[in-house]
Amino acid sequence: MKEKPVAKIGFAAPFTGDQSIVGIPMRQCAELAVTQANEQGNLPFHLILQGEDDRADPTEVEAVAHRFVADSTVIGVVGHKNSGPSAAAAPIYDAAGLVQLSPSSTNPQLGQQGYRTFFRMCAHDMMQGKVAAEYAIRALGARRIVIIHDQTDYGQPLAEVVQVTTQAEGAEVVLFEGITEGEPDFSATVDRIQKLTPDLVYFALTEIESSILTRQLRAAVIETNLFGTDGSRESQFLPLAGAAAEGVYQTYAGIDPQSTPAARPFVEAFEAAYGPVPVYGAEVYDATNLLIDALRRTGQLDRRQILRSVAEMKDFKGIAGQIRFESNGDRHNPQVSIWQVVRGEMHMLGLAQDLIPDKEKR
Repeated sequence: MKEKPVAKIGFAAPFTGDQSIVGIPMRQCAELAVTQANEQGNLPFHLILQGEDDRADPTEVEAVAHRFVADSTVIGVVGHKNSGPSAAAAPIYDAAGLVQLSPSSTNPQLGQQGYRTFFRMCAHDMMQGKVAAEYAIRALGARRIVIIHDQTDYGQPLAEVVQVTTQAEGAEVVLFEGITEGEPDFSATVDRIQKLTPDLVYFALTEIESSILTRQLRAAVIETNLFGTDGSRESQFLPLAGAAAEGVYQTYAGIDPQSTPAARPFVEAFEAAYGPVPVYGAEVYDATNLLIDALRRTGQLDRRQILRSVAEMKDFKGIAGQIRFESNGDRHNPQVSIWQVVRGEMHMLGLAQDLIPDKEKR
């Protein structure tokens, strides 16, 4: 029997370093989609997932992107996890006509550079930051807000959206400060926050830094409301922050697969093979399956046709809902949800659109 030709799907995220606790399980979500497609056997190709460790480092990202581009059997890339790496890789993919589907890069500027090949599976931070500030002010009653970011292409633009929205809502930003990613001690920032006695502290940080800052704030007996990002049932913020996480609010720019019936088979299969579903796992799984569907539709290893198929797709039913993209690659009608840590578990309070009071009613 003649062997099927190989088609590869690239996947890029941090597999080493602090962020590997999310990057590796995200890769496993893509692996599951590829394994299932091969087992179904209805493709004229044998699929291989080519995982690359981008280390969340823009310099390493460029080397990873060039490796994907140079391999003609790579039909598309699911990645990158972080906005900075996505920004570094996007022009390389665009020049080669290679589809890039990011499950979790939320920087709004990524959809505003004119790249033909960039597509986003999640909501961007113009939505996420606006939602966070409106909920903090209208629902939680915050009037004096501290905003902390990590000076990255992810954290700083998100923080700026929260800052602008806070001011538009008539509340006050009493501190807007950047910390250094990878630092283990934020005592100087904690001291400044303690003296300001804010109503709420907002983190535009990854799980690592937000958990460290949360522990240090609570150790300093600062009991104000804390608000961060990437809240989901399996958020690594919980085990990293420990008991200090109690009561913290978070937004999430993806969907909760545990509360979505269409995602139940995925959740069961993933948990059986790997363990708990990671943050943005559903978006990784959908992105991988979307590329597989584009390959099925075109029937050949032609990047131009794959790109056209993804851009024109109007009816792809993913586990995170029906998927189509705006002309700039942003997902049409993405959702943002709001979560809170209650009794040691992350609970989804609901979709932002259902939780935020109208401005005139607050």
